[in-house]
Amino acid sequence: MTFERTDKNGKVEHWVSELLTNPSELARGGWTKSRSVEALKPGTKVKLYIGTSRVGGFSGIVMKIENEKGENIVGLRGDLTAVDMDGVPGGLQPKPGEKTEGEGAK
Repeated sequence: MTFERTDKNGKVEHWVSELLTNPSELARGGWTKSRSVEALKPGTKVKLYIGTSRVGGFSGIVMKIENEKGENIVGLRGDLTAVDMDGVPGGLQPKPGEKTEGEGAK
């Protein structure tokens, strides 16, 4: 999945991601191609819950998608909470030189 995100300074970020939810779970839940085309038309504003890459950059795993009303579009993690990074350039990214948990961070 690719999407664009505009930060508070108006700069557009181009992201790439994968959807965490298993495709067979989506199909059992009634998610079809036509439903995704309708719910995620180009230009639709959504809130994404993303696990960003540990190495930085604009990539990650989408765990949940909500529409502007806060309704769950896709993702089975109903109790998922997140840090609100609306408009923050780069979102929640590791800082240069910062070690991540798997690299011996304390």
